[in-house]
Amino acid sequence: MKHVTFHLPSFLRRVRIHGGEFDSSARAMNRVSEKGSLMTYERAFTAQADLRIVRGSTIERKQMSTTIKRIALVAVAALGLGVLSVVPSNAANQGDTLVLSSTTGTQETSDTATAGSATATLSFLASAAGDSMSVTASLTSFPAGNTALPVFDLVETTTGTIAAASVNGANQVVGASAGALTQWVSAATTGSISAKYKVYMNAPAVVGTYVVKLTPAVVAGGGSLNATAQTLTITVTQKASASTTVDATTSTSILNLGETNTATVDATGVTGSMTVPATNNAAIGTIVTTLKNTAGTTRTSESYTAQVLSGPGLLGSAAMAGAADNGATATGRAITVKAGDVVGIFPDGASGTSKIEIRTAAGVLIGTETVIFHGAIASIVATLAKPVIGTSGSTADVITAIAYDKDGTVVQTGNLFANSATTTVAASVGSTAITAGVAKFALTGLVAGTTAITVANAATAATVSATAVTVRVGSSTPASITVSLDKASYAPGEAVTASISVLDASGLAVADGVYNNIFATGGIAANYTIAGWSDTTTVTTTAGVGTRTGFLPSTEGDVTFKWTTGTNLATANQAKAGTPIVVSVSSPAAAAATDAANEARDAADAATDAALQAAEAADAATVAAQEASDAVAALSESVTALVAGLQAQIKSLAAVLARIAKKVKA
Repeated sequence: MKHVTFHLPSFLRRVRIHGGEFDSSARAMNRVSEKGSLMTYERAFTAQADLRIVRGSTIERKQMSTTIKRIALVAVAALGLGVLSVVPSNAANQGDTLVLSSTTGTQETSDTATAGSATATLSFLASAAGDSMSVTASLTSFPAGNTALPVFDLVETTTGTIAAASVNGANQVVGASAGALTQWVSAATTGSISAKYKVYMNAPAVVGTYVVKLTPAVVAGGGSLNATAQTLTITVTQKASASTTVDATTSTSILNLGETNTATVDATGVTGSMTVPATNNAAIGTIVTTLKNTAGTTRTSESYTAQVLSGPGLLGSAAMAGAADNGATATGRAITVKAGDVVGIFPDGASGTSKIEIRTAAGVLIGTETVIFHGAIASIVATLAKPVIGTSGSTADVITAIAYDKDGTVVQTGNLFANSATTTVAASVGSTAITAGVAKFALTGLVAGTTAITVANAATAATVSATAVTVRVGSSTPASITVSLDKASYAPGEAVTASISVLDASGLAVADGVYNNIFATGGIAANYTIAGWSDTTTVTTTAGVGTRTGFLPSTEGDVTFKWTTGTNLATANQAKAGTPIVVSVSSPAAAAATDAANEARDAADAATDAALQAAEAADAATVAAQEASDAVAALSESVTALVAGLQAQIKSLAAVLARIAKKVKA
């Protein structure tokens, strides 16, 4: 229960309080104000007058309680009336309906969504974003022993502005089972909002009749409910075999280009204009889906779903009697399709890449297909593939061009034009179809010279043009050649390429073509065998240059290339030996190993020298030690002799002293 909050007035202490009930009330409110001036009315009921301030507070509390309760009740009533007087400002939902495609449905035990499932469509006109409605499924009758509940599957959203969600707010995916018994449809913007749901029993185990009541309700936005509840009767029969269940791993979906159904693998480059025609029934591609069970046997009793997962596009479905024109028209971004029918893919006015998911009726993914929608040509990029052409007729694929729409999507269909600035040198090219996103132009050279070629979206008064490219109409008579290799050194076995420039009398590249007898017999030869090398005398030029490619020997060393010019050049340049080209063939690893070995040998030599020097020093030390030892021995002998002599002298002196002593005594 909510508490009603009062702000009670604070009374000054100097105010004299008189009377019975009012006195106690005043003291109580004064105490409330001293406690902080904010108190719920329930606390106000229990507030007491302080015993130290006024005597008889017990009686006064009782009187005060009765009075304040009356005041509080009046205040609460007044507040309640105030709240009720506030009217929501949201606009009301309008024109809401709940419609069943059929009041009956069929399925087999343990099945989920099938071709026999009924579809419920909830729609309304939203006055504001956030307006919402719901539909609730309730099982009103079922056979004894049943435990299954009704299930919703979102199968179609035609407006693309719906947030179809279960009560927990999680967005649904078309074909994915939504277990919640109540489904919400919320408007992301104003306008007509609708969602279609398959309604079926969730894998019932008991055969019998199930009655499901679908009840609509206004969730947000206000307004009176116009839609009425609907009743669906579902008959469940015994499934003959588990093998009748559609298996996503064995089922297939194949994308066809245009309105065909004969492809055995997905077509590539399925594209079309984003422009919506007056009758949107010309599909840029079709998806042929085959439903199969685990044994690979085709199933025809169930349906499947197709949904534009991302990007532009609309879908439709129909039976396809022949190999062309499936008869479908654009229906929505997500549809349920009868087994055996094909899905057509149609523009919706937007450009970009579209991804489409095909799922089983139970929501299991079978396949994802990709198509491209493009807008009008907004830019063109032209590439010069052959800068030199001859005068001997038309030269194919001189210029390639790619057109893009304003979003950068490659335009896959339409026509481009190649306009020559100097039509006396090379003629303009009229309407050329864009095929698989590329237009290729063949040019016819008339006389020698150059001209600027501009690729545009029209022959005259073009609104979109590419940067012009320069094409030269050259001679087809070779006069001289130059030869070069792509590198100066190679690893053993590495590929080598020689470039042969074929020039006319002015030193310019000749027109692309096949030129015989450019070299004498043997062509360009080497002093080693070059695997894959051609020794032909003929040169085929592209942009004025021909090539030879081969593989150098696996041994290391220098390889020399030589050649002699042939008879199809100017007379002065025939039978001339070209300047030999010498290239080095070496292995970086072998060179590194050799360097390392040399360094190791140098280190070993240095170590040997150091050891010899150490030995010589040791010998010298030994000699010095021996000499020192000999000197010590000689010195010892000298000292011994001196000591012996000294001892003899001392003995002789002692004898002399003894004789003298005797004489003195005598």
